[in-house]
Amino acid sequence: MREGLLPANPVIGLRRLPVGPKRPRALSPAEVEAIRAQLPNLCDVVLWGLLAYAGLRPGEARALRWRDVGAHVLVVDRAVSGREIGPTKTYQRRTVELVAPLAADLALLRPKVAAPDALVVAEGGGLLDLDNWRRRVWAPACKAAGVRATSYEGRHLREPAHPRGALPAPYVTAALGHSSAVTTLSHYAHLLDAARHATAAPLVESVEAARADLERRGVYPVCTRRPVRVLRSPAGTA
Repeated sequence: MREGLLPANPVIGLRRLPVGPKRPRALSPAEVEAIRAQLPNLCDVVLWGLLAYAGLRPGEARALRWRDVGAHVLVVDRAVSGREIGPTKTYQRRTVELVAPLAADLALLRPKVAAPDALVVAEGGGLLDLDNWRRRVWAPACKAAGVRATSYEGRHLREPAHPRGALPAPYVTAALGHSSAVTTLSHYAHLLDAARHATAAPLVESVEAARADLERRGVYPVCTRRPVRVLRSPAGTA
């Protein structure tokens, strides 16, 4: 129709089929750690940590530079779309609290001399091919871990299992980079309500427990085949 190749629009008058709201499933820290233990190298471990423990979108994680990694926060203001780096989905900059398990993995990956503009997660010095990564790395790791999940589902863990427990929806909106609180509530209302009424342990404690359980069973990250400890943060920080 746009190019004038049809005499009339054949779908005029047809109504769109109703689409029910999606209810995202938040992975547990035990599931996240089980997948992490099967990832083949440290770069894969960090990418998974950025998705699950920072709540970044895949495009945001792939565009993250070492200059964006601070002592306590990540600065998120870029994202990969296709094969190019541009603004985030909402065209906004945000900071994300850097939790101790992810800080530990980033410290192991960070080169001794890191160029500020160098990508944290890279492939051959350039952008990571996400489709190839999902097929080559992600799918085998999930199968080995016995967890059925998409890499995007890791993002749903971040706020319902926040380091300091359940937080108000406006905080979640800012941390996940949603355009409005309406978006947050439409996606995560069931998870936020469950977190608010639960007595679950804070995120870092849950990760420590999950890693300790894996160690007791002799399961360590494939990239090291030895324990990678959670770094304890100073009091008052994540």
